Amino acid sequence: MNPPLVSVIVPVYNCRATLGEALGSVFEQTLDPGLVEVVAVDDGSTDGSGDELDRLAAARPGLTVVRQPNSGGPGAPRNAGIERAQGRYLFFLDADDRLGPEALERMCAVAEEQGTDVVVGRYVGIGRGVARFTKNIARVSVDDPDTDVFGASLTTHKLFRRELLDRHGIRFPEGILAAEDKVFTAHAFLHSSGVSVVADHDCYYLVEREDGSSIMQAGGGWPEVFYGDVARSMLEQVMAHRGPGPARDRMLVRHFELEVLYGLDRRLLTAPEDVVDQVMDGMRRLCEDFLTPAVMMRMRPRYRVLAHSVRSGRRELLMRIVERVTDSEPVPLLVDKTRAYVAYPGFREPGASVPDTYFDITDRLRVLRSLTALGWEGDLLRVAGTAALGRLDTGDRTVGLLLRDKKSGGEHRVPCAADGDTFTVDLDPATAASGAPLPAGTWDLHVEVTHDRLVKEGRLGADRAEDVTAPKGRFHASGEGVGASVTPFFTQGYDNLSLTVAPGPAALEKLLRVEAVGWDGIPRLLVRGSVPISPGSAAHIGVAVRLEARGGDGTKDAEVRLLPGAERLEFTAVTDLRGLAVGRWDVQLEFTVGGETARMRVPVQAGQPKVAPVPCAALGLRRASFYRTGGGNLAVHIVRGKVTALARSAGRRLTRR
Repeated sequence: MNPPLVSVIVPVYNCRATLGEALGSVFEQTLDPGLVEVVAVDDGSTDGSGDELDRLAAARPGLTVVRQPNSGGPGAPRNAGIERAQGRYLFFLDADDRLGPEALERMCAVAEEQGTDVVVGRYVGIGRGVARFTKNIARVSVDDPDTDVFGASLTTHKLFRRELLDRHGIRFPEGILAAEDKVFTAHAFLHSSGVSVVADHDCYYLVEREDGSSIMQAGGGWPEVFYGDVARSMLEQVMAHRGPGPARDRMLVRHFELEVLYGLDRRLLTAPEDVVDQVMDGMRRLCEDFLTPAVMMRMRPRYRVLAHSVRSGRRELLMRIVERVTDSEPVPLLVDKTRAYVAYPGFREPGASVPDTYFDITDRLRVLRSLTALGWEGDLLRVAGTAALGRLDTGDRTVGLLLRDKKSGGEHRVPCAADGDTFTVDLDPATAASGAPLPAGTWDLHVEVTHDRLVKEGRLGADRAEDVTAPKGRFHASGEGVGASVTPFFTQGYDNLSLTVAPGPAALEKLLRVEAVGWDGIPRLLVRGSVPISPGSAAHIGVAVRLEARGGDGTKDAEVRLLPGAERLEFTAVTDLRGLAVGRWDVQLEFTVGGETARMRVPVQAGQPKVAPVPCAALGLRRASFYRTGGGNLAVHIVRGKVTALARSAGRRLTRR
């Protein structure tokens, strides 16, 4: 009999009420039943969970039940399950959680396809928060800083390749109530050749027990998890398997923030003095052994000041900081010149001797911004929105619009009218560059918020009102002969707001819309089109249309009528084809702004209906037709009339007489 593809290992301790749903979610998976086995390990339950497992196993050949005395934590039953499991992959399911439909099939498929050692499926929290990944990842290293799967989730509810665990002797610590899964998963991550993420399907439901009886809900594992052997094991693993550098620092930061210093919560305020002494002493030793200056400064300010208090043995300061960081009210931020600080207890207090850098939050501040309006108002582009620095809602501040050239990095600033968090700016392309026209290029739009001398910026566009869309591009011209097309757009991928500026009349080619081509009586060729412009530009734009003989010197100018509108310059060009020589004639369009002229062919949309040629009666002994060239442009064809047909027509007329 072939071994199963995947083994689902379920540690069980007093979970009789949820066992049926948890195991049922495995039995209902879409993989062939012969590819899935379940190993449920009863860790000395006292509520009848073992009997319930036996009852279920009697009806399910794929369910193996292992019984053992209570071990004091989920690590030992999981290890027992690993030893009994036969699958190529192992998945760890808690008895009060459940799998999503198709979860095992999808995760095993990506592991087989990509050859990855660990697969993370999308988590769904029922009554609790969970880690979230926003997109599928075929394969990524745990050292990758952009994805940071190591920092995102170290729970054990993942798919693991069995060979990885056996080759490196990766097992769960036993006899502890919490965080044993983080030791296991971190160890596996550190040895894995690659990790996959299935983010487009609900794979695992983490369920908060209604009675609050789970280990994590009951606060199990505090404080030994955070200052004892468990935390030290995690830190030692990182040091052993990663050399100095950013990847190791990121992993150490994650462990210090979420495993070591995270335990400094309100329970410390009421704990007996000997427990407080144990906690501080244990954490101090961890900080001394593993907390380098680089790791210290990568941590968030709250953890920096906590670590400083622990390392320096400042119990009274530590207690005040713990009380403040666990308070529901946010800690105030202060701006001093170019830096911002979070004012935890000890900040610039006489005798506290805590460096300002530990309170510094400048590099972590983000501009909270949204785009609420975008559109043309006369000659101006109106940009409106909201902008503020997180939690810095008091004091003097200014808001401005920053335009940065995508290629050169050159910058121009445009003042905004601001009222509180809202701002409005009317951008004039003719004066946006310090009184001069905005140069050619692609310009990214940022909002810039200034408090005192602290300046922070953020791109505009991704967060915007539902009705905000990019207005169409238009041409701006002035009496000085300066002209350019300005086209707002939202970038692909990041959805940020940018402007493309293309100078000169040649830019009108991309804005041109040919609305009609046809006969204006016989034999007059009509071309009607328009270009979007700013209201004050029409007087500075000239339009000419002419026919040019292909391969010859002949030309024929059209009569052009201009109809300036509020937002478009419309033109109608009519060309009399009489007198044109036999051959092909290209229709040329000229735009003139100031002393500069740009020539272009007149484009014709594909699928233009065929038009009957102008008969000979109108052109003497010639006939004319217009057509769309292979390049998509308008051309006219003049051909000689058929003499034999003319002769027959004349003969019939003479006979009638």
